[in-house]
Amino acid sequence: MPILNNRLYTVTALAVALGCGVARAQKFAIIDMQQAVLATSDGKKASQAINEKFSPVKAEIDKMAADITAKQKDFTKNRATMTPAQLADAQTALETLTTALKRKQDDAQQDLEDEESKQLGTIVPKLTQIINEFAAANQITIVLDTSAAQNNMIYGDGSLNIITPVVTAYEKAAGNPAPAAPAKPPAASTPKPPMTVPRTPPGTTTTAPKTTPPAK
Repeated sequence: MPILNNRLYTVTALAVALGCGVARAQKFAIIDMQQAVLATSDGKKASQAINEKFSPVKAEIDKMAADITAKQKDFTKNRATMTPAQLADAQTALETLTTALKRKQDDAQQDLEDEESKQLGTIVPKLTQIINEFAAANQITIVLDTSAAQNNMIYGDGSLNIITPVVTAYEKAAGNPAPAAPAKPPAASTPKPPMTVPRTPPGTTTTAPKTTPPAK
């Protein structure tokens, strides 16, 4: 999910007191923006809507992939008894189906990303504002987003994670009930987006296998 898989926002309010030549003690915090977005009531509703919209597409892609796998197994099983013409036809059919699957996957992935940007992207500015207000109220000078694939953070103490109070503050500002349970992210994992477009299954080639006619 590009809108959530990339670093959405990093709040960098670094304050240093230079008047007396001594830097003020820094207070850090961390938050997984992807998980925070999906932990809000708005994020959950958007995620459910996205899943419902794309479930039929996912089912269609799964069926196409299963059909290709079945045809490839049948091709491998019967190729020794096929004539050169039959081999060529079978190979062409597999290549056509595989190309169609790839095109369907790419189109669905783009549509999914666009829908996620549309529905989940509107939450990010609101959540960022809550983070800024929370940081200011708690004298936090730096907030790091840990949802980026490469965030350069090797270790972060769990006590630095502000996702629970931030999501709670977001719900309060939105007029929603407080979260039923604390939104605690896994120690070292990034939540998955609402849905991912299934790719070609393991063991399925992206192009039909090249063959040579049996020796006469």
